[in-house]
Amino acid sequence: MRVTNCLYLGFVLCNAPSAMVELETTVVVKGDKFVYEGDISGDANETLLSLYKNNGQIKTLEIKSYGGEINLGMDLGEFVYKNNLTVEVNDYCFSSCANYVFPSGKRKLISNRAVIGFHGGASSNEFDDSEFEKELASLSIQQREETLNEAANYMKDSIKREDAFYSMIGVDQRITTLGQSDDFSQFDEGGYDGWYYSISALNKLGVDNVFLIEPPVEYKPIRSDLTLFEIDADKF
Repeated sequence: MRVTNCLYLGFVLCNAPSAMVELETTVVVKGDKFVYEGDISGDANETLLSLYKNNGQIKTLEIKSYGGEINLGMDLGEFVYKNNLTVEVNDYCFSSCANYVFPSGKRKLISNRAVIGFHGGASSNEFDDSEFEKELASLSIQQREETLNEAANYMKDSIKREDAFYSMIGVDQRITTLGQSDDFSQFDEGGYDGWYYSISALNKLGVDNVFLIEPPVEYKPIRSDLTLFEIDADKF
């Protein structure tokens, strides 16, 4: 499989390549927007919740993130959905940000250079578990068995939650895995890190109310070491 998630000790389903991890996350109010920049984290989500309690009139979340642990991503997505927030992306929204936060917005505003990138979710069939295996090798037999059981429960619960999440927001769960299917096997040898969707493809998957701030779209890679392929509506 050319595009895989990863599972490692601590049961974090990686939603971003390690080279893309951001060092600091900030959540602030700027004018009429909440601005969330950096990895999705529990502390950052709590900060947003606190800010919202005192600024409930603000209905736009501008986000710039490479992602984070999937359940934290779903926490943020549920908050966005239940509070009818608009999600605005001017630069990038990758992995759990793309999977769970972006499609949860009542409206989705994207710049013509914004990249909404996907590379798997809880329901993916394959994972890069190399780091997880390394960590397991350092444990005792009993610790290893306990860790494997906990990991299995983590995945089971995460898959169940993801299924309920997409049912709630009315989006096709394939949005997280379509690029990993055999339909896109032509990209197997391309060293791709994930994929992005055209607006028509997003609409087909149930992600509606997507608006370009300044059309037309001018796709530009987020960074030189991150390669994504496009999925259009006529490709699935």
